[in-house]
Amino acid sequence: MKDEGTGTKFVSRIFGFSMASWVNCIISLIATPITTAVFAPEELGKINMLISYANIIVPFIYMGFDQAYVRFYNEPLGKNTSKSMFKLCLLFSSILVVPTTLITMIMYKSISRGIVGYSSIFIYMCLILYVTATMLMRYANLKARMDNNIWLFFIQSVLSTIIIKISFACVALIKPTAEYAIFFRTALLFLVGFVFVMASLGKCIKNPIDKNKKVTKELLKYSIPLFPTVFIVMLNTSLSQLILKNYVEYEMIGIYSNAVTMASIITIVQSGLNTFWTPFVYEYREQQLKIQKMHHIISFLLITCGFGIIAFQDLVYFILVDKNYWASKAIMGFLMISPISETISETLGLGIELSKKTYMKLPVYIISIIVNIVSCLLLIPHFGIVGAAMANAISSLTMLISKSIIGEHYYRCSDNYTKLILCMMLFVLTATISSYFNNGYIKIIIACIGIIITTCVYFKTVVLLLKKLNQIKNKVFYKHK
Repeated sequence: MKDEGTGTKFVSRIFGFSMASWVNCIISLIATPITTAVFAPEELGKINMLISYANIIVPFIYMGFDQAYVRFYNEPLGKNTSKSMFKLCLLFSSILVVPTTLITMIMYKSISRGIVGYSSIFIYMCLILYVTATMLMRYANLKARMDNNIWLFFIQSVLSTIIIKISFACVALIKPTAEYAIFFRTALLFLVGFVFVMASLGKCIKNPIDKNKKVTKELLKYSIPLFPTVFIVMLNTSLSQLILKNYVEYEMIGIYSNAVTMASIITIVQSGLNTFWTPFVYEYREQQLKIQKMHHIISFLLITCGFGIIAFQDLVYFILVDKNYWASKAIMGFLMISPISETISETLGLGIELSKKTYMKLPVYIISIIVNIVSCLLLIPHFGIVGAAMANAISSLTMLISKSIIGEHYYRCSDNYTKLILCMMLFVLTATISSYFNNGYIKIIIACIGIIITTCVYFKTVVLLLKKLNQIKNKVFYKHK
């Protein structure tokens, strides 16, 4: 009974934290026809170049302190409480905004040229403000997650998405250019992040910070070594677009970024799982069988959702995406491999966290980024955006394999690797076929075959998942009754 209750609680929290992703996805899908109809591909390409540069700069502000907050939430350092640890970690990250700004300002001309094609101090300042806003939202979301406050997390996530989409609508009414969109999006995101962080700090006002030398030293000792890994991960995320920029025009970058947006539909599942996974692991790390079951559930959900998206890809594009962006359909399957691999690797790489050998993540991501660079340089000159998407997929799979090998050495999170290997190979094959065949019926057939095979392979997992969902339904029904 205890196991059943725990499993039901787990699935409930997954759907609870995923709820924000569902709503955000619906908002994004509603906004996509407007965005792709109003903004030319080259303008959207410039907007996404800003995000790519922000992904590279933001690790210098995090410097591992965001992860330190998660690590020491239940075991605060010194005389700190979980609330004062939030203030302490936020303080360190906020201070780092200043030196990061001063250092990158030296390169503002080359940075702004990389974003919009010309030197602009205005675009550079928007970038710094965007990075700061990202940091604020990160801490606000982390606090809601660690407090298991599903509703606050929901409000934060959905409101920020709504405001970002409103900014695009405002720009469309004034002037649909990248510069206007960047300004509105940055200003509104910063405002939202600032408000949520201030609200979080208001709840911590009575909790003084203990920042003596011993606490600071231990915090730095944990946080700083995480920086190289986070930086490489974020660089790897943006690398394809940065290299792609050297071979294609902004128009193709816009098409590529649209495919990334469409592929992110799968984050409906990924986001909720990632949000709850860390607290769940630390709570039930002694129950290995339970974690192994959850690994299989996560793998099944992500892979089958990926197949489902490929099956209905043409219909989604016809309804939501302007024809100027339809070329991105060819790479959507490849781009979904990244979020699937990243999420599954969080389960199979669990041993790295539990053994407190976080430095072992560094070789994993170094290998991944080397593979990404080599793949991009080999594939992009010949295949353009398709080559960039293929390089992204190859790099993600490399990361999944290397992280799993190391993580499983310290803690076995899977009792059957054949299932995952078979289904991932099948998904890669499906993504490849859908890339080269524009026939919608072929995509539907191969995707449905993929779903059937994956369901058969994970049959026991499907039965377990249906059982847990039925328990949730009955619990909700009787509670309502």
